[in-house]
Amino acid sequence: MPDDYSMLVTNVLQSLIAVCERKTDHGLAVMTVDSLVKELEPQYNCLSNVQIQEELYTESGVLVSVMSGINTVDATELAGAIQTLIQRLQKSLGESAGYFFIKEVKRMLGDDNVSRMKDLGVDFKLLQFDDDFIKTERMLTRGKV
Repeated sequence: MPDDYSMLVTNVLQSLIAVCERKTDHGLAVMTVDSLVKELEPQYNCLSNVQIQEELYTESGVLVSVMSGINTVDATELAGAIQTLIQRLQKSLGESAGYFFIKEVKRMLGDDNVSRMKDLGVDFKLLQFDDDFIKTERMLTRGKV
């Protein structure tokens, strides 16, 4: 029986949108995450199972639909897609993502989802390292190091 990745991916996308909303506004957060999913779809075919749209009649204002076809994808591809989404979103937010972006994403996801993602192969330590590298790179380009 295949794993149930659909709820995990839904939680990841909702968490990314929620964290992004803190840095921008609701509409831009939804648009940014949705455009990243579409942009990465050719590289990660599993993302063709994802649809994000604003929904006026939901509590959060966002409807994230993840079709059950995602449950049959290769775990390595799914982990790569999730990790790339997080990295690209963080980079697209620039400095407004801040140092605690990865920590906020982890907190929003909760321990169960973070554990499932780790089992899947999403490396939050690597994501934090990448964050530190991006910040150092920005400082170097400004001549502050």
